[in-house]
This record gives sequence, C-alpha cells and structure tokens, in this order.
Amino acid sequence: MAVERDVTGVEVNEDAATRFLRAAKLCRIRDVEQLLAVSELVKDMSGLIHALQKERGASSIYLGSSGSRFADDRAQRVAEAQALEGTLRGRLDRLDGRLERMGSGAQFYTRVAIALRALDRLPALREQVGTLALVPQDSVKAFTDIVNHLLAVVFEAADIAADPAISRALVALFNIVQGKEFAGQERATAGAGFTRGRFDAAEHARLAHLVGVQNRAFQLFAEFADPAQVALFRTALSCPGLAEVERMRAVALSDDGRHGELAGITGEAWFEQATRRIDAIKTVEDRLAEDLRRLCEAKLADARADLEQADPRGPDAVMPVAMLLVGTDPGVAGTEDVGAAYGGGVYAPDGLRPKLMRSVLDVVQAQSQRLRDVSLELETARAALNERKVIDRAKGLLMSTRNLSEDEAYKLIRKTAMNQNKRIIEVAEAILSMSDILRGLPAGGAAAT
Repeated sequence: MAVERDVTGVEVNEDAATRFLRAAKLCRIRDVEQLLAVSELVKDMSGLIHALQKERGASSIYLGSSGSRFADDRAQRVAEAQALEGTLRGRLDRLDGRLERMGSGAQFYTRVAIALRALDRLPALREQVGTLALVPQDSVKAFTDIVNHLLAVVFEAADIAADPAISRALVALFNIVQGKEFAGQERATAGAGFTRGRFDAAEHARLAHLVGVQNRAFQLFAEFADPAQVALFRTALSCPGLAEVERMRAVALSDDGRHGELAGITGEAWFEQATRRIDAIKTVEDRLAEDLRRLCEAKLADARADLEQADPRGPDAVMPVAMLLVGTDPGVAGTEDVGAAYGGGVYAPDGLRPKLMRSVLDVVQAQSQRLRDVSLELETARAALNERKVIDRAKGLLMSTRNLSEDEAYKLIRKTAMNQNKRIIEVAEAILSMSDILRGLPAGGAAAT
C-alpha cells in the first residue's frame, strides 16, 4: 500500500482501488486530450478538402475549355490549396508525439499516412492539368481520389472516438463533409458539360447518382447532428439565390442537356452558383468543427475536474460500495424492506443503515442506467460507420470480380435491394458472404468451365 502525505503532513493511505481509480481518470484525460488533437486535425483537413474541391472544379472547366477559360481562377485555387496543405502538414508535425499512444489508432495512422502519400501526387497532377495532358473526367477522378483519402481520415477519427457524444459529433461532421464532397463532384462534372456545351449519357447518370448520394449524406448528418446544427443547415440552403442551382441542375439532367440545349448556361455561371451553394454548406461544416472542438474541451475540463474532486478523507477517495446479494438476511433488521425494493438482499460494507443504503442503491442504479444509455448512443453512432464499411467492401468485391465502376457497383447493390425489398446493408452482407463464388466466376457472370 502506497503511503502519501497531505498538505498538513498527515499520512494518507492510498489503497490499490484508489490508485486504479486515479489511473482510470488519468487514462480518460489522455483519451480526451487525444480526441481534442484529432478534432483540430479534422478541422484543418476539412479546410484543405474544401480548397481541393474548388481546385478540382476550376481545373475541370480549364480543361473543358482547352485552357482558354479559368486560368487565373485555377491559379488562385492552387495557391489556396497549397497554403492549406502546408498548414495541415505543420499540424501533423506538431501532433505526431501527442497521437502516438492513442488506443485503437493503427487504422487511423494508416489512413493519415495514405492521405499524405496522396497529397504528394498533387504537383504532378497540377502539371498535367496545366499542360492540358488530361481530359476533364480524368482530372476529376484524380482529385476525387485524393479527397477521398483525406475523407477516410475523418471517417476513421469518428470510428475511434470512445465518447458517445464526441463520436456522434464526428459522424455528423463526416457526413456533411461527405455530402459537400459529392456536391463538389457534381460541380466539376456539370462544369465540364456546360463548358463543352452538352452532356453525354455517362455524365447524365453520374449527375443523377451524385444528387442521390448527396441527399443520403445530408440525411445522415441530420440524424446525428444536434437540432441547432440541423436548423443552421436548412437555413443555409434555403437562401433564395441558391434556387438557381436547382434550375441549372434540372437543365443538365434533362434530355435538352444531352442535345446541347442548355438555356444559355455557361460553365462559369454554373461554377459560380454551385460554389455559392457549397460555400453555404461549408459555413455549417465550420460550425460543426468548432462545436466539436468545444465539446472536446468541455469533456476534457470535466475529466480534469473529476480527477481533482476530493471528499473529506482525501483526494480520489473511494465511496462505499453497495452489493446486492441473492437473498436477504433475516437476522439483520431492516434489510427485508431494502431487499423487497431491489429484488435481493444488501450488504453495507461501512455499516450503513438500510434507509441510507437504499439511497446508495438509487445512485448505483441511476449510474448503471446512464452507462447503458451511453453504450447505446455509442453503438448507434458506430452502426452507420460499420454499415458504410460493409457496403464499401461489397462495392470493391463487385468492382474486382465483375469489372464494374464504383458507381455501377453501388447502383447494382441498390437495385437489388429495391427488387428484393431489402436494406442496402443486407444486400451488401449477402454479396460478401458469396465472395468465394463471385471470385470463381468470369466477369461476364457465367459459371467457370
């Protein structure tokens, strides 16, 4: 048993249970400190994602016009993205030591490493865009791949958060960033079509898909965000000026768009209006990032206050524990009442009387219910993340075995779910359960001979 002295010099005996409680509280503080560091990283990463989304759109119009339009705008977007990339890399250098002891962080670190490798490809990509060595579709895909690697870091941050409130906040933030990313892809895809003066069948299908997945991402955001954040999102997108995006989108998705009848809409006009909408979403994203930081700081303050709390017996003193027994002891007066109330007998280690013991049991039951509620919230927050992982694995399997694109794989899963009246996650799980069979079939679908 460790022997310590209080401020008056009196010896204070700290038993093993107290030491373990202190260790648990210190671990809790460390975990929240690391989550605070992650929240700061996520904020910088979302800023870079936003800049790369704008650069992607400008590059698409620049390539679609064979370099005759958007040269200056593209140069400005490149400079903004480079500055934010420098900020992010500086943040990572400062956080390196603070994150190395994070529990369950292997996948998170791997995602960060992959994202940094993806960022290393940016100079070569920009060189290809500048020399018109790419078509718009290839440029959009290259930028999208890099952005997706950055998004994966945000996704993993939500997956490792052990605190249910922080986990829910990260899930909400991830989904609004994901939805904005789909809006950015729509901006780049439609921008190329409007600049070219027509939309082909593949672009039609791509745009329709992007509208659908945007709506789904924003729906998930609304499920996990708090009411004030949802209200802010709805207000941001209810601006009368943003209705122009819906009109332009309708033209692009119409048959007229496929035949070059674009109602006078230019690539620049579309880019301006779509950017205005995306910037409005970014204001909500910034609010979520700031709310997340404040939540982490509040949790950290609570954890530190809990460590410093003391009762008259000294720092971190252990409170009496009430134990429920199988049956009551008729030899102990009063325990029959408590046993009847709680379905069993009681044992008071510090000689507490039954009435006081009942109040202790009330506290124990309330705490147990709170722990169950917390576990349920955390499970709910992670369910959405786990479903996404399963669906992504199913898409990957279809892409590798059936030679499908990512869009085609997702549409196949969604169509199958609709035809069979099942949830998409159920179809994805069924596909994964047949992985061996699928890998044994040729891409055409016939059985191997």
